[in-house]
Amino acid sequence: MPMQIADATPSAAPSTTVLGPSLALDLGWCLHAANSVYLRGAHPALNRLYQDHPGLEERVLGFWATGTRCFAEMEILALHARALDATDFPTFRAKAIAGLATVPKNLEIASETDEDRSVIHSRLAELRRSPSRRTAYFDLLADVWSGIADWWGTEGVEAVERRAAEVRNDLARGLEWYEIVTTECEVFSERLPEIIERHQHGDEVVLAPCALFGRGLYLDIAGCSLVGFAVGGADKVARARTEQVVRRLRALADPTRLAIFDYLKTGPSSVGEISTVFSLAQPTVSVHLKHLREAGLVSADRNGPRLEITVNRAASELLAEEFTTLMSG
Repeated sequence: MPMQIADATPSAAPSTTVLGPSLALDLGWCLHAANSVYLRGAHPALNRLYQDHPGLEERVLGFWATGTRCFAEMEILALHARALDATDFPTFRAKAIAGLATVPKNLEIASETDEDRSVIHSRLAELRRSPSRRTAYFDLLADVWSGIADWWGTEGVEAVERRAAEVRNDLARGLEWYEIVTTECEVFSERLPEIIERHQHGDEVVLAPCALFGRGLYLDIAGCSLVGFAVGGADKVARARTEQVVRRLRALADPTRLAIFDYLKTGPSSVGEISTVFSLAQPTVSVHLKHLREAGLVSADRNGPRLEITVNRAASELLAEEFTTLMSG
C-alpha cells in the first residue's frame, strides 16, 4: 500500500502530496553540511551554524564510525515514522523514536545502493537496540537543530510555504509533478521514467521543497517516492517550465516520432499496430514510444492482454499552451 504522509496537503492527483515545511529534511541538510563545502557556500546560515558552534562539526562527522557521512537513516526513519511534517524538534523526536520500533529489518529502500542500504539498516538496528546510543543520537540532532532553528523559523519556513503553495497551484492548473521539480540527483534522473510509471499505477509521490537544499534529494521506500527540491525563485520556476517545453519538443523533433504521436491522437493503439501502420520493426517503435513516454506525452496501460499506448491529452494541450505563450510574448 502507498505510504500516506500525515497532515500533508494533497494535490490534484490522489497519490501526489506536497509537503512542507519539514524540519527533518532541512535538518538532514544541516547534518550533511558538516562535510560539504558546497552546502556551506550555498547557504550562509549553514556556514554560520558550524562557525558559531565549535566542536559541532567534529561531533557530527564522528558519530558514525563507518559508512556514508550523511544521515540518510534519519530521513528514512522520518519518512517511515510519518515525522516529515513535524516543525518543532520535540514532536519530531517523539515520532521518530516511536517509529524506530516498527521499522522492518529488511525495509525496502529502492533509492539507495546496496552498500548504503546496508549501512542504513545497520544504523537503525543500532539505534533500536541501544537506549544510550539512541539518546546520544537525538541529543546530537537537537544540538544541530538548535543552531539553525531561529533562522529556519523565520526565513526558512516562509520560503518553503511560499514554494509549496506555488507547486500546489501548478499542479492544480494541470502541470505534472515531474514538470515542476528540478534536481541534480543522477539516481532520480535515471529512474524518473520508472517512478512516473509506478506513480501512474498507484505509488505515492511526495514533493518537498527545502529551505536548505543541496544538489538532490530522492528517497524511495515501500511504494512512496519522496523528491526534495530547492525553494528557488521566479527564475527557477520559469526555467523548470521552459526546460519541460524543450524536453517535449525534443521528443517530437524526430519526424517519425511526431507522426506516431499524431497517429495516436486518433485513439489507443498497440506497439504491433503502430509497427504495421508505419512499416517499422517493433523494437524501433518501442524506442520512439520510450522517448514519448519519458516526455510525458503518452502513457502505456494494460487493457486485459493488450498493452495500449495512449496520448496524454492534458500534457499535449499544456505543451501547445506553454509554447504559444512563450512565442507570443
